[in-house]
Amino acid sequence: MTEDDIGLRIKASRKNAGMTQEELGKKVGVTKATINKYETGVVLNMKRPTIEHIAEALGVEPGYLMGWTDNATTVQTNNGVIGQNSGLVTVNNSERALSKEELELLRIYGALDVKRRMKLLQTAIELEEEQY
Repeated sequence: MTEDDIGLRIKASRKNAGMTQEELGKKVGVTKATINKYETGVVLNMKRPTIEHIAEALGVEPGYLMGWTDNATTVQTNNGVIGQNSGLVTVNNSERALSKEELELLRIYGALDVKRRMKLLQTAIELEEEQY
């Protein structure tokens, strides 16, 4: 696990939480520029308390940011049809229905090794940024 991987997980978790770098920085007690440095891997050897504060602010486990565990997402399927809701995802006690496509992406993600997961995540982030 490299610092870049941690940065990618921080960025993905921040975007998933609908936060800007500035908002995350305020929650953690650092500047937007510092969050940017964490996400881009400029800051090496982040201290454990820093990772814990970021994880808490993002609603994820510190171990997830470190790449030691997968995100604690529970998915229940009900054999839905593509394009229709086919499962339920629970993250931090908040639920929403998932489409068949979303479930397939989770399945693929779960089958990949850490290096390929980070590549998939980076590609998804880049695609998301392209549409804005």
